[in-house]
Amino acid sequence: MPDSFIENIYYKLPYSLQNIAVSLYGLKLKKDRYSARFSDHLEFLKESEWKSREQIETYQNEKITQLIHHAYHIVPFYKKWYDEHGVNISQIKTVDDLQKLPVLTKEMVKKNQEELISNKFEKASLKKQLTSGTTGTPLTIYQTKESLNLQWAVFWRFRERFGVKYNDRQLMFGARLPISQNQQNPPYWRHDYFNNRVYLSTSHISQKTVHDIVDYLNSTYFVFFTGYPSAMVNLANLMRENDLKLLNPPKIIFSASDALLKNHKTIIRDVFGAPVTEFYGNVEFAGTMSKCKHGRFHVDYEHCHIESQKLDDSENQELILTSWGNEAMPFIRYRIGDYGIPLHSECECGRKSDTFSGIDGRTEDYVVTPDGRKLIGMNQVFEYAENALEIQLFQKEKEEIIFRIVPGKNFGEKDKESLIREFRRRAGDEMTIRFDLVDSIEKSSSGKFRAVISEIDDSQV
Repeated sequence: MPDSFIENIYYKLPYSLQNIAVSLYGLKLKKDRYSARFSDHLEFLKESEWKSREQIETYQNEKITQLIHHAYHIVPFYKKWYDEHGVNISQIKTVDDLQKLPVLTKEMVKKNQEELISNKFEKASLKKQLTSGTTGTPLTIYQTKESLNLQWAVFWRFRERFGVKYNDRQLMFGARLPISQNQQNPPYWRHDYFNNRVYLSTSHISQKTVHDIVDYLNSTYFVFFTGYPSAMVNLANLMRENDLKLLNPPKIIFSASDALLKNHKTIIRDVFGAPVTEFYGNVEFAGTMSKCKHGRFHVDYEHCHIESQKLDDSENQELILTSWGNEAMPFIRYRIGDYGIPLHSECECGRKSDTFSGIDGRTEDYVVTPDGRKLIGMNQVFEYAENALEIQLFQKEKEEIIFRIVPGKNFGEKDKESLIREFRRRAGDEMTIRFDLVDSIEKSSSGKFRAVISEIDDSQV
């Protein structure tokens, strides 16, 4: 049965039944993410984050050796690729030896997704994930349930550093669509009872809805907010413009999914009345970093190693990720398209893992609708065009959006129809959509890919 058919039925349900549907989906997520192994992983991580520098190096060197042998003997892509490059895997014994291996790119992953799955597992037994696609190249990732448990244990260790406990009540600023774009009246949020969270429809945040949203937030309490900082700052700016106050601020605000700009952090903190911190991660589970209370990103060394390569005279260095957290589809020397500023002094918090002061490369502009809404998470649109190699949204006028697309050999009308359908679900029917098929999409001066480029002046929105 097509997803669109099920979705149309869901949108016709009354509010109470939609909450039940959202909660049942949340129950499935909870079972996948928090099985028995989740608690084991979390306890291990809370102890291991205080290991000495020597213990960390020994642990990582052992994991790197195991990873390379596993990848070469059990993952078809790596055997073929390393043989082509003349790699002698017996020479890869430490993290420093990773320099002897070629770099993996997103384009290579997309072209070789089936060959990157380990022969150790039946594909049907694995969890299928889709990347955010903020680089314009969404990927399909296959993951073991054990890996998914570890991934969420890493995430919750980060949250617990700030006094938040598993199952504390949360408000989610996400990019999915919990309510129909055609809904004109509150509530603009839906409840996931099994995960004790409320999902706010960020595509409905506007001048028209801000009073209703703030009234709701002031009628209840959340221990923490989490999600896209771009959506949070959109709501915060509207609150400022309308002189609205949050009467019961959360304990902490967790930024995730895109980069937290300094000015955005200040706005979110001041308007919502709570400290703001962030986590660096990716669906590939190729490398994660978690901030501590002193504001540094700490590499989650228990499942990954992160190299930083200097490209020019700037502080920012390119991140190259290697992870052994997912046996089903390991990523080795993966160029993800993000940049960071490495630090070479010990952190005051006492943790000895490698640290970075900032991460860049995950930002994207808003898409601005004719009625003034600012839309985020266009990666949710991109993932439906399976035969596009790269996609970028360009906006010069509020009434029109242009899809710049590098087409694959099978790209056709069905891909265009999917993009139109998914974009209109978020933006409505007022905007004209044009397609521009190109041989390549220009990168920024620093070499970064921007998934959304908007020339709309914020002051006119």
